[in-house]
Amino acid sequence: MPSTWSDRLSTISWGRVATSFLLAMALSVAALGILSLVHKPQTFAVIDARSEYMEFSVFNPELSFIYAAGLRISSWPDGSRDEKCASGTLVPDIMSRVSYQRVENQGLVILVDGKGELRLDGGTAASFDGEVVLFADASCGSLLSNRFPVWGPGKIGSAFAMRSDGPGPILLEGSLATYGRTIDLWPFGRGGAIYSATDEPLAIPSGGHIETNTKALQAEDPVADELTALFGYVTLSDEPGLAVHVTTETPRLQISTPGAQPNSSRIEVGLFAQVLNDPTILAAQILLILLVLLWPITIDLVGLAVSGRDEGAAARPDATSPVASQIPDNGTALRDCA
Repeated sequence: MPSTWSDRLSTISWGRVATSFLLAMALSVAALGILSLVHKPQTFAVIDARSEYMEFSVFNPELSFIYAAGLRISSWPDGSRDEKCASGTLVPDIMSRVSYQRVENQGLVILVDGKGELRLDGGTAASFDGEVVLFADASCGSLLSNRFPVWGPGKIGSAFAMRSDGPGPILLEGSLATYGRTIDLWPFGRGGAIYSATDEPLAIPSGGHIETNTKALQAEDPVADELTALFGYVTLSDEPGLAVHVTTETPRLQISTPGAQPNSSRIEVGLFAQVLNDPTILAAQILLILLVLLWPITIDLVGLAVSGRDEGAAARPDATSPVASQIPDNGTALRDCA
């Protein structure tokens, strides 16, 4: 058994290859263990699109107001307001379905299906339960705002179709950018910082549609409704259709593309922002790599120091060796001369 520290270092230097391999394995297992304890990265997606159709289910009525100025009521559930200019604010109830449609450069059509109320300017309100259809009409004045809210799970675009009254509304173009939030891993960084998970936005094919909360997805892998919500707005402009600007924290999206056969593609947003892309995790990875790279160098330095000690010891003759015994003692030589 080694009795000195130098002997122990010498033993380590002789086992350099085995020690380096075991160290690398230990660090790899430790890294995998840490990653297994880390939750899936928190992500969100930003969708910028131009579409002729957009629908969503209301999550927050107070953030889903539709200002009625400049709109005419085409259909009211009991027919009492049909073909009248609307006024006040239309407030759909929770989980009512709201859709915006504008084919090419035609007029805007808004449909609210469910419960809600029309808050009038005089402080009164007219409740409804059913389908309310409104459309932009210049004879009813100008729109109070060209921006309309989106606040809930929904769909952008619709299936490609040719109808008797003309082409159906479709998604004209769009892009999807994904972002992640860093995890809290002391001492490498604090959690919550936003980082881009993709180098370039993903193009959404025109003629299809993108959804956040389909029945098929929910049956396969349920996700909380609040995570599937879209947050943002649509705007009117001189360009065809509607400009859609929304974000969502859903971990997955469903994209359906036009074609001869019905098909859809599931996008796992979390794959774009895997844990290994997290800057905090990258800092920890760099540290582990440095440890692995510096370990052989450290072993070489230890081996060099030990070999130098051994060479120095070999250069000094031992008192018990035959060569040392042949060297006369100075005191004895002087007595003989006397």
